[in-house]
Amino acid sequence: MFRFFVCINLILIHVFCQTTEDNLQFNTDIETSQLWNEMTTEQPSELNTSQLITEEPQETSTESIITQIWPDFTTEKTIEQENLTETIQEMTSTVSTTSNTTCPSIITDEMIEEIKKEIIEAVLRNISSEITSRLEEMEERLSKLNCSNNNTTPAIELSWQIYENLQFPLTGWLCVFDQPYSHKTRGDDLDQIAGICRNEVLVGATYNGSISLAAVGPASVLTLNTPWNQPAQFDQVYWYRNNGKSFGFSPNSVIRQTSADNQDLDSPLRLSWLLDQNMGGYRAGVTRSLADSSLWHKVVYCN
Repeated sequence: MFRFFVCINLILIHVFCQTTEDNLQFNTDIETSQLWNEMTTEQPSELNTSQLITEEPQETSTESIITQIWPDFTTEKTIEQENLTETIQEMTSTVSTTSNTTCPSIITDEMIEEIKKEIIEAVLRNISSEITSRLEEMEERLSKLNCSNNNTTPAIELSWQIYENLQFPLTGWLCVFDQPYSHKTRGDDLDQIAGICRNEVLVGATYNGSISLAAVGPASVLTLNTPWNQPAQFDQVYWYRNNGKSFGFSPNSVIRQTSADNQDLDSPLRLSWLLDQNMGGYRAGVTRSLADSSLWHKVVYCN
């Protein structure tokens, strides 16, 4: 931007100086003409020889009078010419000094184009520098994120069993599914979760954000296709999934799938979700009929 303003100022100074020189030359011509007119106007009055002859006709002749006056006239004329010359020289010197001190050399189109190119190149360099700086900041932030991910604390180890009222933090476990019990859960939901979780999963029910009931097992329990009322055992937990019926776990192999599991209604260790039906629900321990509940949530974590 600084170069751009310098370019504009140089152009304005050039135009101003050119105009000033023209005005000074014009004024010089006018003053020269005025001085010459004054000089030529004064001469006739001084050379009025007839008047001189008339005033003293008897004492001197015309030739003698002219002879006496001519040296004075020539002397005065020479003095006036010298004064005029000095005046012109002073004015010329003033104009020359003004031009040399205030006016730069002649600005050509090539000079202006070169300055324009320099301005454009400077702007592009500034933009490029700003973009490079931003990219470096982004790379630095990404590198820090990568470092933090590489230094993640290992997931807490949980046994394949049923847990009640979990109070410890699930360090290293990621929540990949969290929906209210009113959610109409589909088999596709479980399949998508299984695509995310590769190792172990924790399936549970929360109330007001606290895990009231949960069971841990391999990620493959999400994609089971068990026979009717015949859950599959993984360590201390029995898992089942029947598309169009229900999904859940039990502490033993005895389940009763009317739709969801209605076996042992007083057991706090049974969880059952309706699957591929037109309502949500169903069971979290002894709490049942959760088809419209928004306080109870279905959750799935994977490590």
